[in-house]
Amino acid sequence: MELAAKVIQELVHTGVREFILCAGARNSPMVHILDECKHLKVYSFFEERAAGFFALGRIASTRRPVAVITTSGTAVAELLPAAVEGTYSSLPLIMVTADRPKHYRGSGAPQTIEQVGIFSYYNEVALDLDSENSHLSFKSLSWKKPIHVNVSFEEPLIDGPVPQIHIPSVSERTKLPVQIPLGTLKEMETFVNTHKPLVMVGILPEKAYGTVLDFLKQYKAPVYCEGISSLRGHPDLKDVEIRSGEKMIHRVLEMGVCDSILRIGGIPTARVWRDLEDKYKELPVFSVSFNHFTGLSRPVQHCNSLDLLSQVEFSYPHHENVKVNIEDAARATQIRQLLDKYPDSEQGMIYAISKRMKGSSVYLGNSLPIREWDSSSSHDFPPARVAANRGANGIDGQISTFLGWAHPELENWCLVGDLTALYDLSSLWVTSQLDAKKFRVVVINNGGGQIFHRMFKKEIFINKHQISFESWAKMWNWSYDKWHTIPEDNKELNLADHQIIELSPNWEHTQEFWKEYDSLWKE
Repeated sequence: MELAAKVIQELVHTGVREFILCAGARNSPMVHILDECKHLKVYSFFEERAAGFFALGRIASTRRPVAVITTSGTAVAELLPAAVEGTYSSLPLIMVTADRPKHYRGSGAPQTIEQVGIFSYYNEVALDLDSENSHLSFKSLSWKKPIHVNVSFEEPLIDGPVPQIHIPSVSERTKLPVQIPLGTLKEMETFVNTHKPLVMVGILPEKAYGTVLDFLKQYKAPVYCEGISSLRGHPDLKDVEIRSGEKMIHRVLEMGVCDSILRIGGIPTARVWRDLEDKYKELPVFSVSFNHFTGLSRPVQHCNSLDLLSQVEFSYPHHENVKVNIEDAARATQIRQLLDKYPDSEQGMIYAISKRMKGSSVYLGNSLPIREWDSSSSHDFPPARVAANRGANGIDGQISTFLGWAHPELENWCLVGDLTALYDLSSLWVTSQLDAKKFRVVVINNGGGQIFHRMFKKEIFINKHQISFESWAKMWNWSYDKWHTIPEDNKELNLADHQIIELSPNWEHTQEFWKEYDSLWKE
């Protein structure tokens, strides 16, 4: 009990105020302590993979480290997907795993696996504690990757009274200072003053919105804001933002209007980013982000501090946006006409439903939804905040992360594909424990992984199915609606606080949309 208290006390001292608890026998000392400590927020989960992704959502929302606590054995392994995502998203997930006594290791004893080192590359440090080696410190960490604390408990597990946990008024978490190489500011100023870059903005921490927006307004370069940047459709960017979709990026580069790429924020979703490896491999790139990943296999100039943008001085604003705006506006109008022409296509449904999300929180699942949001959602009704798991780009744990990230004062929308929803059916378990009240999970049910239809033209990739999500809603006591078209009148929506909406797009209309969309760009 004293060992468990020491671990939890150190976590609290370092700033942890929320614990995601997957209770079991081996971690019962921690369970008892957390149950007695009413000043900490504890979420209970029965399934570790969802718990890990929910924790990532809480970290993204609160910008504080969050601890997820598991029992021993394969429960620990279930955290690996969240550890991978946390690594590439730079989210400080703390994984506290209870273990059997150290002398059990390698014996094959029940629920005994090799837990130390199980996360390999995907943690900043792995601490292996027991009653004889209980030194624990989180100082001198970057907090840019997950942390693994493995704690071995001997029996009897409850070997004394429950210790009290002291909650300090000020947390003592210390971060390593961000090491910006000398000359980086000058390098960026040289880049923006000697090139004509197109700016691509990926996912951003909420605290960086203002810094990035101020830079874009002053520099006036053509900018492509992905939906997850939360700046897409911002009224202050109307004269510089590309609004006809990512194909316009290729037009801008091929016309020579821009001669380079300035990436701000997370690694872009747009296909053009991958094309920088081959088709545009000679194109200069400068990236300014919140972590050290450049997102490219070739050497590029990179800075891992978005604060740098507030220090940059340029000789003159970018003047190329005027040339881009005329064609971009014309093409954006043509695309909107297509969306109106095919309202029951996937793209038309995204366009229509996005108009209901102004000022809301919007979470985008990977695969098709995140791309269709960028190509089809309305710029005129921007959400207040947008998020996604874009570290490893996986489709698992998406709804769990959404629930962790949800805002208590806003309407919270989650847009996912059918296979993504099937990956995370246990996620709704936590809903009754949340402060947020209004949830809308929108499942685009097109009968499988249709992102592969345009890529490979082979059904084996698609995993076709005829599953309805009505029984899923009933299982968790959520309200359910199935839409073949988006209601035009807000009064028709009549959404419950916990609402699953299954979208059933018209397959033929979707294909017709794509055909005309592709033709539009061949003109």
